[in-house]
Amino acid sequence: MNPILRWFNRGTALLLLAGALPVWGQSVDESLTLLPTDRLPSLPANWKPAAGIQVNPFRADIKTKAGSGLLVGTPGQPVTLLTNANDVRLVMDVMLSPGAEATLSLGSTGIRLADNWGKSEINTMTSGAIEGSATLLPLQNAGKAPGLWQQLEVLFQGGGKGPATLEKLILNGVVVHESLVLPKRSGGTDGTVSLRVKTGTVAVRNVGYQLITDRPVAKLTNLRYKLYENKTETVSQAELANLKLVKEDTISALTYEVSFGQPRWHGIVYTGDLVVDKTAMYTVALQQGGFASLQIDGKEVIANQRLDLGYMNTAKLNLTAGKHPFTLFFGRSWPRPGLGFFISAPDTKFQALHPRASLPEPDPVGEIAVEPTTKPAVIRSFVMYGPKKKTHCISVGSPSGLNYTIDLNQGALLQVWRGQFADVTDMWYERGEPQLLKPLGTLAVLSAQNPLALMANSGQFWPDSLSDNELKYKGLSMDKQGYPTLQYRMKDLDLTDAVLPDADSKSFTRTLTLKGPETEALYCRLAVGSSLEEVTKGLYSVDGKYYIRIDSRLKPTTRSNSGRQELVMPVNVKEGSATIQYTLLW
Repeated sequence: MNPILRWFNRGTALLLLAGALPVWGQSVDESLTLLPTDRLPSLPANWKPAAGIQVNPFRADIKTKAGSGLLVGTPGQPVTLLTNANDVRLVMDVMLSPGAEATLSLGSTGIRLADNWGKSEINTMTSGAIEGSATLLPLQNAGKAPGLWQQLEVLFQGGGKGPATLEKLILNGVVVHESLVLPKRSGGTDGTVSLRVKTGTVAVRNVGYQLITDRPVAKLTNLRYKLYENKTETVSQAELANLKLVKEDTISALTYEVSFGQPRWHGIVYTGDLVVDKTAMYTVALQQGGFASLQIDGKEVIANQRLDLGYMNTAKLNLTAGKHPFTLFFGRSWPRPGLGFFISAPDTKFQALHPRASLPEPDPVGEIAVEPTTKPAVIRSFVMYGPKKKTHCISVGSPSGLNYTIDLNQGALLQVWRGQFADVTDMWYERGEPQLLKPLGTLAVLSAQNPLALMANSGQFWPDSLSDNELKYKGLSMDKQGYPTLQYRMKDLDLTDAVLPDADSKSFTRTLTLKGPETEALYCRLAVGSSLEEVTKGLYSVDGKYYIRIDSRLKPTTRSNSGRQELVMPVNVKEGSATIQYTLLW
């Protein structure tokens, strides 16, 4: 393997992050207002409400279910989603038919949405491209296959007297634009958000928005601080009772500058009143270099945690209009010190409650990324799977841009993604303590369980995990192209697992081969999710997030298990061997 290591000026990225988080760091779920798409005024004739939609990714075969909950559009008039939305955060799910094209317009700015499945070239037809410009292109093709739901998040600031800014455009979890100053163009109506279909069929659902205003929402009063001397880092407020009080005083602003000229190792407690102007759900946040925690009205709001500069810890709470006593703890640790306290209402940007000098800019850190060249890149690492850290993983990046991760302990294909391969900064920068590999492309998260299980009957619960006695990783071999084939021992069976990209760069084919004594107690779970839909013979949509394709002659069964659906079929090991093969498309 000879991967290319890409170094970016991560300092710049963190500076943008430090600036962007105070402006846009809102919770997607709680800060957004859901747009009732079934009650939009003046719905054009080419837009129809529906309860469901099914799209074949290979041909224009579209089925809709009568009802409401989503909108389905065809070429014609645009549908107006919002007006008076000059500064807005917009989140929506979009589905495209094969070959579909559409434009999401925010005032005079048009954002391209198009079916680019499997295309590596980035051009003006790639989803995320800014219309009317040959240079304002997305960082990568983050689109999914036709017929799958794709999440789009737009953070847009209208120009007013100056140029408009696309603060961030996120497609399927991938940032494709950030801090993009947009050229002024004629046409469009300021504050209007609309969607127009040019070709094919487009469906939208879960349209949420947040209108942003720039106004102060709170202030701090009656501020005091106490500074304690320590001999090493101060990791919690509880330590202060046993430390020497060096200084205490009133202050006019909450600032880390009170530590200047004091002992290097120290802990500080700030107290005062947080005064908010309205009763509302607020977001409070701390940014610090060191340890910090926050209590409001005597209750812990932000738990004590050590952070480096450039990262933010947030919490939401309901506050009534008026005063709320607070206590903020800061403990000096090994990171470069600094302290910032922010607050926002549901309709505002983050407001800093500290002076700028209290929170210095973070030090530049380079992002280390691995990209395959002519051979696959193969990396052993830890990987986060939801909140859990998987410690025995192998990730493979192909030159065609198809990538995957397998948990070697369970033989589980955890995730597949398309696009750029891996961020390994947490593995290779300085001590690399987290040892985490992070995908850089469009991700489809799969099951954390082995696809095979020995069961007494087809109705038995699928095992959550397999012990070392049930499954043991034995090693791997590499084929001529450089792709690994994993080897396991599963009870009395020898198992190999090979995941290979298809020639069209659109899918992976997984081949499981078993050798050993005959058995009829073996089953394969091809997919699991909240919903499974058979799009066409042998092709299944899993939660609208990815497809599973099998030989159309096979007859798997769909069963319900603890509120989830599973696609299961028996595996008969006859004459000493059996092979299971299926394809993943996303």
